[in-house]
Amino acid sequence: MRGWLVIYAACAGCYTGARATRDINAAWQGRAVAELQARWGAGTVAATADGGSTVTWWRTSTSYTLPSISGHLDAGGAIGPDGAEGHVDAALDARPGEIRKTRTDLVATIDASGRVVGIVGPTLYLGKGPPPGENLRWGTIFGLHAGAGALDDATSPLPSLGLYIGGMIGPRLGLVGSYAFVNGTSDGGAAMGHAWSFGAQYWPAARVWVRAAPALVLALEPGLESPSLQPGLATGASYALVRGRVFVLDLRVDAIAATGATFGTVGVGVNVN
Repeated sequence: MRGWLVIYAACAGCYTGARATRDINAAWQGRAVAELQARWGAGTVAATADGGSTVTWWRTSTSYTLPSISGHLDAGGAIGPDGAEGHVDAALDARPGEIRKTRTDLVATIDASGRVVGIVGPTLYLGKGPPPGENLRWGTIFGLHAGAGALDDATSPLPSLGLYIGGMIGPRLGLVGSYAFVNGTSDGGAAMGHAWSFGAQYWPAARVWVRAAPALVLALEPGLESPSLQPGLATGASYALVRGRVFVLDLRVDAIAATGATFGTVGVGVNVN
């Protein structure tokens, strides 16, 4: 678990914020305004002198400052030739609380033919995403999967599972740490394989990712005997059956090969990427 936290801290947000916003805004250039409004909402439309228009979305945030009271008191005294002398210096400063409202705009410029010329504003801050089907993702990524697993010496499938967590370093490339737990059974009893890996995950298409990474493998032979740690390679591939703005339901295959064992799973996953 500590390893995953380190991976999360190192990778989360590598590609997000201003960089991802710039690419999302650019991805909308040339698209029809109707497609943009279907994705982001109607917004507020204003005509421009050249026959085009602007469409504006905004977000209002509220911040608060609590009332405060501060002051000081300085008193002192002494006995001198003329008798007792003293002084008192006191002050009290009271400040009322404040409520501040800030509006942030996201503006699309549309030409006379109804195409997006450009977008200016913090797209991600307003919760807006790229066009449907665009091969682009950002920030933290993680997922869980479950399916049927088997090992080279225990080929009858049993329920297996895994997970990954990491972050994007570009619109289509991420660095992730993953864990796989695979079960299988044979005449000699049940066997298990565990694999921990860290490596690259790449999206060649909007609905497809592939992954390959060096791995540390713990293999237990049938009867859950002879546990051994081995170096290996963890690979995987996925096809998104359902893909939303950031949520994915996918069909996936994972395979792990070590010096003395091979195992893998076929199943479904739930992912945020």
